[in-house]
Amino acid sequence: MEYLNRQLRTFKRQRDFNFRPKCARMNITHLGFTDDLLLFCRGNFVSVQMLYNCFQIFSQASGLVANADKSSIYFGGVCKDDQNAILQALGFTKGELPFRYLGIPLSTKRTNVLQYKPLLDKILNKITSWTFSFLSYAGRLQFIKFVLFSIQIFWSQVFVLPKKVVQLIESLCKRFLWTCSVDMSRKALIAWERLCYPKAAGGLGLLDVHAWNAAAICKLLWNLCKKKDKLWVQWVHIYYVKGRRVWDSQANQASWVIRKILKAKLIFEKVGILEQDVYQMDSFSIKKLYCKIRGDCPKVEWRRLICSNHGAPRWTFILYLAIYKRLLTKDRVAQLISVDSLVCPLCNDRNESADHVFFSCQYSSAIWDKLLQWQGINRVSGEWKNEVDWAVKNSKGRSTGAIIYRMTLACGVYCIWHERNLRLFQQRSRPASALIRQVIQEVHYMLRLQRKLEELSFIPKEGE
Repeated sequence: MEYLNRQLRTFKRQRDFNFRPKCARMNITHLGFTDDLLLFCRGNFVSVQMLYNCFQIFSQASGLVANADKSSIYFGGVCKDDQNAILQALGFTKGELPFRYLGIPLSTKRTNVLQYKPLLDKILNKITSWTFSFLSYAGRLQFIKFVLFSIQIFWSQVFVLPKKVVQLIESLCKRFLWTCSVDMSRKALIAWERLCYPKAAGGLGLLDVHAWNAAAICKLLWNLCKKKDKLWVQWVHIYYVKGRRVWDSQANQASWVIRKILKAKLIFEKVGILEQDVYQMDSFSIKKLYCKIRGDCPKVEWRRLICSNHGAPRWTFILYLAIYKRLLTKDRVAQLISVDSLVCPLCNDRNESADHVFFSCQYSSAIWDKLLQWQGINRVSGEWKNEVDWAVKNSKGRSTGAIIYRMTLACGVYCIWHERNLRLFQQRSRPASALIRQVIQEVHYMLRLQRKLEELSFIPKEGE
């Protein structure tokens, strides 16, 4: 490709060749990335023919030939007669804008929602794959964090995503999390805005797509101020900034993308970052600015029960829902649809609610009493709010006892809820002793804190 670069540079000394508008000052004739090549010139026959002949010489020397089926010519402001003459001479097809390059659409106009269809389709294809239909809540949460959001991050660093597109992305992720599909069949258990809070603030640390997009565009403005070695930065400075300060540039004749980047100064100013602060930044972190845009969130008292829990993700997710009392117990389901019976399937005695299941139910309280005894805690189980308050006060820090308690609480809540679902939907039941044994074995397996666990290596028998 270096040979082609040298050949194309000679065009600046040839009077018959005309550069594409707003490319002459920088002598831009081409852009290349791996095996993709974009060639630019003014839309007259002589310039196009010279560009094509140069590429033909390169092809003969290197053996690299343009694939006519994958190559197109794009026109702008060229009359139809000249277009037909150029197409007939070169033998390529006429392309239409917008077209996709490196996975994103290139267009002379502002992109609309339809042009983001490849992004939405890619997310949809991931969600609708049958392999993800068996994921738990926690599995789907991890999939959203590390797969679905990573798909849109690439687009977010190039374009200002329209609000409608952001809403569609969040809607798809929300439906997938709560229903494992793209069809909305029930209300979300917890508002999406709260899920985007940090874990310490009572959220799950999901990405706020709109705020992240704003932070990513701010990095492009920082590049305009600091990274003048980049080709696109040099181009913007030559044709739009024109020696002025970036902060004072308007660029009313520029494309909508450039105008949006320049308007990002309002985002900086909103979070208290001034022009001189931007110029003093030696590096830029999208994550740090994202946190500033999102703002400070007050921490919740029970944050350590989730953040510092060494248990399995599926345990902590159910514990998280239980703390918010958002598990689909019968009393909550009855608010949405008709329910035949509100009786708790664990004890078959009282109506089911979050406060009843944890731990006013005879079945669940018997399990939690034994688990407290196993940990050497001399008290009996209480109401759910009291249990959470006790855990907040007494399971702080990194001591072995605190770690085991947080894990046991999460595992106990998960196993009791799982048992409730088995009885309700599969008519299967297990005695309390089986769940006690399962919780203890799971904690042993997940943590293996040998010294402390050796002291707690017995399983309480019924009646003790």
